[in-house]
Amino acid sequence: MNVQADTECGSSMNGGHTSSDYAALRRDPEYAELNRALLDLVPAGATPTVLDLGCGDGAVSERMLLRDPTMTLVGVDPDPALLEAARARLGHRARFVEGDASSVSRLFPPGVFDVVVLANCIHLVPDLASALEAIGQVLTSGGRLVFNSAFYSGAERAADLPRYAELVGTARSTARRRGLPLTRADSRRPSGLRRSAGDYEAALEAAGFKAVRTEREFTLGPRFLTALCSTPMFAGAALPGVDRHIAAELLTEALRELHDRSPFTVTRRCVYFSATRA
Repeated sequence: MNVQADTECGSSMNGGHTSSDYAALRRDPEYAELNRALLDLVPAGATPTVLDLGCGDGAVSERMLLRDPTMTLVGVDPDPALLEAARARLGHRARFVEGDASSVSRLFPPGVFDVVVLANCIHLVPDLASALEAIGQVLTSGGRLVFNSAFYSGAERAADLPRYAELVGTARSTARRRGLPLTRADSRRPSGLRRSAGDYEAALEAAGFKAVRTEREFTLGPRFLTALCSTPMFAGAALPGVDRHIAAELLTEALRELHDRSPFTVTRRCVYFSATRA
């Protein structure tokens, strides 16, 4: 997505809006599909110690434990409410700690994790260099960092951009008809969304990682787009000045109208990295 609303994020792994605002997106089955390929990059066996960074409500943590019950798993997230949900989900099978990407080197001893996973949240990290430095400190020698994102510069297909513009334009027209206080949109994209796959490669290299990069395309339907419309940054960027809950309702209404008129899907690329310390 592009327009002034190429966003899923708003919660930041270094602070910002509460990540519980993204719970609907995390639960979406199409969004979950993006994680399946990521989990294939997580080494299994030999009782690894794994950090699920940006763990949210523990859904990805649970999948990793189902794949490899022998692992020792720790989840970190800045949102206390989501951490409580993760604890309720997994009980004694994992430990959960409040924190962000740049704080992990203060939360844990050096070299304690064999694997660090960031599932669909690296674009929420504003200070990538600081986060990679902290992650490098808590990884064991030869440890692995794996992450993915479907929200980066180059993820969207040019052919889909008019559909996004139509969605936002329809919602804005409705807002104006209802007398809602639209303000001027900020054309700047958040830093995480401005990063390209090449930017991630360069940052990993600068932090001393040797990385393998792959990309896949995923087809996303109205359920995913509906969940996306409810996220703070999408709603806020699409309808600036309008209460974001109302903005989310207007976007969802516009999405339904467009889809009823002509059903559609969109395609995005998702980039995956598997990196070890060089």
